[in-house]
Amino acid sequence: MNLQILQNDLLRLSIAPELGASIVGLELRQAGFWLPILRPTSPAALVQKHSPDTSSYILAPYSNRIREGRFVFAGKTYQLGPNWADGQTLHGEVHARAWSSERPQADTLRCTFDARHFPDLNFPFVFAVEVLYRLVAEGLEISTSLMNLNALPMPAGFGHHPYFMRYLGNSREARLSFGAERIYLTDASCLPTRPAEAIPPHFDFSQPRPVGATMLDHVFAGWNGKLSLDWPGSGWRMELSADPIFSHLVVFTAPDGSVALEPVTHATDGFNLLSQGWENTGVRVLEPGEKISGSLRLTLAPSG
Repeated sequence: MNLQILQNDLLRLSIAPELGASIVGLELRQAGFWLPILRPTSPAALVQKHSPDTSSYILAPYSNRIREGRFVFAGKTYQLGPNWADGQTLHGEVHARAWSSERPQADTLRCTFDARHFPDLNFPFVFAVEVLYRLVAEGLEISTSLMNLNALPMPAGFGHHPYFMRYLGNSREARLSFGAERIYLTDASCLPTRPAEAIPPHFDFSQPRPVGATMLDHVFAGWNGKLSLDWPGSGWRMELSADPIFSHLVVFTAPDGSVALEPVTHATDGFNLLSQGWENTGVRVLEPGEKISGSLRLTLAPSG
């Protein structure tokens, strides 16, 4: 598989355009060695083209789960096929497909996806996505846009699914902090059954603390677009900031020991929640030719 690598004095970023334009490695230079910031992608995942096992993948034209693969929009019901090992429908239509890419500059990779080129698309609307990866002196910028290519309106959203290392080299467990207003509590299928509510103390990361034994697979609403991950003993911390369109944050403690911190534009099952009249789902309705966009910035800095 052809990988595109962006590298500067601090970071090395590896991307697989043929596998959903997914990130397959983000590493920090430390004393002549490369330490993974995101969980490394195994060679087997690349050979098998299994995007859920990459370091980070792109979610579009929706993020997270759709209940039973069915949603209602503009009075019409649409049924999608299952696309996950557990029989659910989630995480969109672009992360396992081949994208086009180009290097407009040495520090930048532009990746594009046009749904009109995929007759087996598991989504009733066609769309285009562009993602721009750019390395800067102290971090990484990711800009994403999604356009409606239909003659009718379509529901839309996007996000990113990065898995961060909870330990950096010989550090102690990372301390996570972020600000949010509410949380969606979910059923056994990890789907919300009632509107977002006040955050219980055991899910409150407004002050830095290790994830520890807290099991998380939850969507936080009213996210302020900022989070911090500090690796005590490593001398490094990571700050992530996101444009306001990323109004929701998914936090998932993965079985492999990493923690997924996913900036997304809308709530889980957002299309159905919107049709049911729920407020502040984050779902956008795009008119023909309309586009939404937003950027993320990951900054690595020495910790005190």
